[in-house]
Amino acid sequence: MSSFDLRAINLMTGVMCVVLGIVILGVRHNFPGTLKGLGLWGLGPLLGMLATLFFGLDGLIPHSVAVIGGNAFAFCSCGLLYFGSQCFFEQKVTWRFWGGLGIISLSGLAFFLLAQPDYRIRVAIFACTVGLLFAGHTRLLLRHGRGWAARFTMVVMGVQTSIVIVRLVAIYWIDRADTNHFTPTLIHTLYLVSFSFMVLLFLVGAQLMASERIRAEFEHLATYDSLTGALNRRVLQLAGEQELLRWQRYGQSFAVLLLDIDHFKQINDRYGHLVGDQVLKRFVATLRRPLRKSDLVGRYGGEEFVVLLPVTDLSTALALGERVRAAVEATPAGPGAPACTTSVGVSCVQAGDTSFDALIARADQALYKAKAEGRNRALMLQQETQ
Repeated sequence: MSSFDLRAINLMTGVMCVVLGIVILGVRHNFPGTLKGLGLWGLGPLLGMLATLFFGLDGLIPHSVAVIGGNAFAFCSCGLLYFGSQCFFEQKVTWRFWGGLGIISLSGLAFFLLAQPDYRIRVAIFACTVGLLFAGHTRLLLRHGRGWAARFTMVVMGVQTSIVIVRLVAIYWIDRADTNHFTPTLIHTLYLVSFSFMVLLFLVGAQLMASERIRAEFEHLATYDSLTGALNRRVLQLAGEQELLRWQRYGQSFAVLLLDIDHFKQINDRYGHLVGDQVLKRFVATLRRPLRKSDLVGRYGGEEFVVLLPVTDLSTALALGERVRAAVEATPAGPGAPACTTSVGVSCVQAGDTSFDALIARADQALYKAKAEGRNRALMLQQETQ
């Protein structure tokens, strides 16, 4: 391992940085604008290439320029990867703190390069700085990452943090004050090789995280109504059919509430559709409050919503319908959204039901009855049985 040409490893790292950076910057245009951080992930490796370029030109350019420039771009490269992850997870970008720490570190490097040359202290300064940066990056992924890709990327950053710590501990056993950064020691070779693979694996993980995020957003769009956040009709229908099968097999009763916002057309006509949209969103948020965690809220169409109530008998369903109605009535007008009331039709599964649509049909009849009797009430059909 110690016979490896460290300049060749340095060049390999730079080429990998350029290729992967260009790939990230190229594919980011295929992702929606809501996905943040991809640009920083792409720029980070390109600055890494500049770092390797400065180190590789040592001897052709002044040694001090090569060392300070190389370390500066290496630190900026790692920083941009971290900032990209902060943007991706929609966290505050802490560039002031890390920028200040970077300036302090580079000042220390310059002092122990020009005023009191000591390679060991320079390595210690750089290792401490990027080690803290890698540790912060690992912590960010641990706290906010979801899914396999985030865990993979977190392990990559954690391993690199550990390698930096090992390099830091090994300084006074393998390095001397006059050692050169291309001196082929075993630990330094491993350090450079690991950095090369860290960049590669991190960017692989970053692309996987972006792909997972997009897939999750598509799944969300296929499951939920984009305006209100309620389940869409297709998903609610499937959930209802599953409850029907459970009732047929195990006898677990369930019920539905069919809700309609009273005089919603008048709200749209008077205030406009944008205000109507705000009323719909607030309505869904309000009706969720009295419900249980197991209850499912779905948008059935327009201003009509269905609440699926698993393991619920008719009397409990009627009580929940009344609680929802009262909660909507008690909600005052808000900024840009007038107050509203709701009518509720209640239905429970009963002998002879062969489809979820049978419950919806009875709930719809009960809803029509509630409207005919003056609206703003929760009713069931008299022929409903337990």
